[in-house]
Amino acid sequence: MDTQLSKTQRSLGNGLLGAVLLFGIGGIVIYALEGEEVYQPDELYVEECGACHLAYAPGLLPVGSWQGIMQGLEEHFEDNAETDNETASYISNYLEENALRPGQPSKWSMLLRNIPTEAPLRITELPGFIQAHESEYELLEGIDLGVGFFSPCQDCHRQADQALFDKELISPGYGPTFQ
Repeated sequence: MDTQLSKTQRSLGNGLLGAVLLFGIGGIVIYALEGEEVYQPDELYVEECGACHLAYAPGLLPVGSWQGIMQGLEEHFEDNAETDNETASYISNYLEENALRPGQPSKWSMLLRNIPTEAPLRITELPGFIQAHESEYELLEGIDLGVGFFSPCQDCHRQADQALFDKELISPGYGPTFQ
C-alpha cells in the first residue's frame, strides 16, 4: 500500500509541476507577445542619416521638427546632408509618419511637455528633454560647450540605436567626462 501511495503522490506531484511549468511558460510567451513593439528603423533612413550620426527614432521629435530638418539639409547643423529628391522625399515621409504627435500615446510623450509653437530642430532643445536631463545640465553648468551641445545619446544610453532610452538601462560608468 505504501508503494501504491508513493506512486500516486509522485504522479500528482509530476502533474502539478507540469501544470505550473506549462502556465509559467505560457505566461512568459503571452507577456512577450503583448510587450511593446520593438523599434525597427527604416533601412534607407539608417543608411542615409546613420552614416553621420545616430539615426534617431522618428518618435523623438514632432512633425514640425522633422519638416524643418528635412527642408534644411543643405545646411544641416553646419554640414551639407543633401541627397537626391527621391531619397529625401522617402525619408521625409518616413519621419513624418512616425513622428511624435500630441494625443498619440508614446513612450516619449513627455518630450511634448511645454513644447513651443515652433518646435525646435534639436531633440536637446525640447523642454521635455531638458527636464528629463536636469541633473546632466547641472553638471554642464558654467562650461561653454557651444550651441546645442549635448553628449551623443549612445554615450549613456548604450541601446540608443534600438530607441531604448529608459533610465533603468543607462550603463554605469558611461557618458561624457569633463576635466
